[in-house]
Amino acid sequence: MPDPYAPTNDDGDNFDSVLAPYKPFVSKLTISSLMGYFSAITAKRVGKSIAFVAGLGFIALQGMVYSGFVIVDWKKMEKSAVDALDTDDDGKITEQDVRTHLKKVMSSITYKIPDASGFGLGFMFGLKH
Repeated sequence: MPDPYAPTNDDGDNFDSVLAPYKPFVSKLTISSLMGYFSAITAKRVGKSIAFVAGLGFIALQGMVYSGFVIVDWKKMEKSAVDALDTDDDGKITEQDVRTHLKKVMSSITYKIPDASGFGLGFMFGLKH
């Protein structure tokens, strides 16, 4: 009776085809890359939760503005947000500002990690999936 657990050529081909898209990730698999992947999954979930709460808060606030319960100076709020996020002092939030903030975040979460490139690879892989 043949061994049902013995590998066959078909099993290897199927396994290789499943792993093919993940080959760059698997070849650099380290604790750092796993932590990067897990961090990205967490960041995506937390980001979606924050976006949900912010959207819900905006809808509630705008409903109160519409009903006359509160008055909001949206121009002043926008200026305050731009002042806080504008890193190059050009008066607007640009791609360069986003890159600067992303670099700050990445440098803080990769601080003293021995394989920061593996972490970054895992993080990018986690964001993609």
